[in-house]
Amino acid sequence: MKKLIGIEIVFCLLCFIINWYQNYIISYFNIFTLIILKLALYISMVTLLIFYFKNFKNNIKKYLKIIFLILILVSFFFLHYDFKLIKTKIELSLYEKERSIIIEKVKNNEFSYYYDKNIKLPIYKYVSSDGEIYVYQNDDNQVISFWIFRGVLSGSTELIYTSTDEKLIYENKSRNLITKIIKLKEHWYYIETDY
Repeated sequence: MKKLIGIEIVFCLLCFIINWYQNYIISYFNIFTLIILKLALYISMVTLLIFYFKNFKNNIKKYLKIIFLILILVSFFFLHYDFKLIKTKIELSLYEKERSIIIEKVKNNEFSYYYDKNIKLPIYKYVSSDGEIYVYQNDDNQVISFWIFRGVLSGSTELIYTSTDEKLIYENKSRNLITKIIKLKEHWYYIETDY
């Protein structure tokens, strides 16, 4: 049973890692890769549960059974919880200096647009999931989007900088496309969209 608990700890960590990096898996591979990975995790979880219930009546210490069940529940939680907001809050603090530099360069028109209002970042590409930012507005006020997840025919997640407030975001984005908006700190908003 102790070996099984060790396997379950590794499984639990694997569930967390795959869910934490699922946006990267979709972006750099495809959605089918994520589906296959999650399906494999579900099959593994069911297999572990079957093994657990088959051996439930065996002479296994009660605390080991409880630990195993807790690990299964934590794995299930890790497999289903949406970590985007937590991850965005962490990255907002981690990359604050780099994003401030990028915002200043956008204000000073030091970057060139390659398509519509998209800018491929020549520096600090890691601050936006695909190395691009979208400039909704750059005049007296700024609205600049750093991609957290850029969905294609599915929802997108953005970290948006605005020089004023939330109202400026709504002036630049269609209201019906925004499904969630959360102010993270002054000038910074977490946005989920329907496109």
